[in-house]
Amino acid sequence: MSNNTRIARRPGFTLIELLVVISIVVLLITILLPALSAARESGREAKCRAEMRMLGMAFHTYANGNSDYLCSGSFDPEVTNGRDGPVDQIGWVADLVNANIAIPGQMLCPSNPARYNQKLARTFYDEQTASDLVRRGYNTNYTQSWYMARTEWNPASASYNLKRVASTFGAMNLSSLKNVLSDRVPLIGDGRTDRDETVLGGRAVKTLTDGPQGGPYGTQSYADMGPAHGRGSWLGPGKDHDRIRASIVFADGHVGFFEDKDRDGEFGMDRRTRPPSQKDLENQVFDGVLSYGRRSQDAFVIR
Repeated sequence: MSNNTRIARRPGFTLIELLVVISIVVLLITILLPALSAARESGREAKCRAEMRMLGMAFHTYANGNSDYLCSGSFDPEVTNGRDGPVDQIGWVADLVNANIAIPGQMLCPSNPARYNQKLARTFYDEQTASDLVRRGYNTNYTQSWYMARTEWNPASASYNLKRVASTFGAMNLSSLKNVLSDRVPLIGDGRTDRDETVLGGRAVKTLTDGPQGGPYGTQSYADMGPAHGRGSWLGPGKDHDRIRASIVFADGHVGFFEDKDRDGEFGMDRRTRPPSQKDLENQVFDGVLSYGRRSQDAFVIR
């Protein structure tokens, strides 16, 4: 063989070329991942709103067969404190499951960091019972509005404990909406979640909003509802998540969404005004006295 014969070389990449290609791939991934994450979260938010619309329809289906009552009460077994009863017998979740209308435990908000309701905690149920209730669909990560469960304070009551059944007129009847616009009265919404409240090893949401503040005719507090969607600044150790928006289903069946503008992980109140006003929900959510049709200027007397 001639010494002049040249051996053909196979083309290849230099180290610099490989590093350039890798850098480009990493850059593309960095650009695409947030977009993919946003698209995935948008899909979860859409699913949550769809589930809430179905629940809104389910409440009206229940009302059709129960003298226009949207539910029998709250998801609250604390009977020793004047609350509703076993969660598989009383309350909006039990109403839908037992009537074969819907199974709230299978209709959870997919974005909420919490997967359970606080009333399934060990204080009320042992872990085996709580697990069984969850398996059967008696669970939710939505928070019910005080209106839906209690309607209004009952002046004939001697108690100002407004979460007790006997202190109020009880579950909301459609007739109680005659003086308000039903598209402003909330029924359930994405639940606020605090890092220190857990059920079955997972995070939990509040079961019911606190109701009137300062007195039986005070402004409604929605601080127990909170953001479950989107991505924003990280909330501190008490909340430990970065969600920014929440969905709420109203008495007319539509679903609205609201932003946690002050980034405190809940829909708090501005107590500097008289009467107090909502910091995040603005004027889109009713927070007065249902029978009065607006806020009262006095928390103890309608005026």
